[in-house]
Amino acid sequence: MNEVVVGVDGSEESTRAARWAGREAGARGAVLRIVAAAGPWATPAPESGPAPGSSWPRENTRVAAQAAQDAAGGLAVREEVVGERPVKALLTAAREADMLVLGSRALGPVAGFVLGSVGLSVVAHATLPVVAVRDGGARAPAPVLVGVDVTHDCDPVLGFAYETARQHGVGIRVLHAWSVQHQYAYPSALPDPAAVDRAEAEAGRAVEEVLEPWRQRYQDVETRAVLALGAAAPFLLDESSSAALLVTGRRTRGHPFPTRIGPVTHAALHHAACPVAVVPHR
Repeated sequence: MNEVVVGVDGSEESTRAARWAGREAGARGAVLRIVAAAGPWATPAPESGPAPGSSWPRENTRVAAQAAQDAAGGLAVREEVVGERPVKALLTAAREADMLVLGSRALGPVAGFVLGSVGLSVVAHATLPVVAVRDGGARAPAPVLVGVDVTHDCDPVLGFAYETARQHGVGIRVLHAWSVQHQYAYPSALPDPAAVDRAEAEAGRAVEEVLEPWRQRYQDVETRAVLALGAAAPFLLDESSSAALLVTGRRTRGHPFPTRIGPVTHAALHHAACPVAVVPHR
């Protein structure tokens, strides 16, 4: 059974995440499972009202369920209160799910968003896609934006992005950042324009080679490849304002710190204008 899990704590951010998760579950024909942790250190958000020890976890799931139903009526919704610490509760509850959804709090137009220690730990240890929801981004039917590094296996990232785009009937923008290998003694020296052209052409061919099987598999999803010269993060953040969802990856194998969140994903989680999905991959 397809399932979308959302973690709630009574905050406005988690209620917003429940609405988003409800719409996503509806689009996928999935069950929505709403999870609140009630173990040690699982305290309600300051604005949620009742103190620990009362019925606040169950009330949080009830409010979130109503918000999800209001956003996408006719959902199959399950509410669950787990007597574990928040990180363990969420990771355990979402073990067999399609995705896990969390809220993130806005800090202002310059500072961006904060996911919190629980959210960052969940992203770092999850074995399934985790979506950090926030206000902003383009309204439907905006495309799904995905950042890929074609020098590594990016099939799980592209698979999640394409399937999400198909479920919502939107297109997909695939951004790949490329660079010119420096062959000069002085970093300030300008590269040969011909070398730049060759590098760009090689990057374009590499991207098209990776995308070709996905174009064939998802012929109903309009695909646009975007090449960016330089670091990926600034381009993804700029493009995120016109996207419905930004999809990035997190490598879990062949990395000295498998639970580390890379710089591009870290920047996306804190500064992207739209919801961000982090997909673990090898």
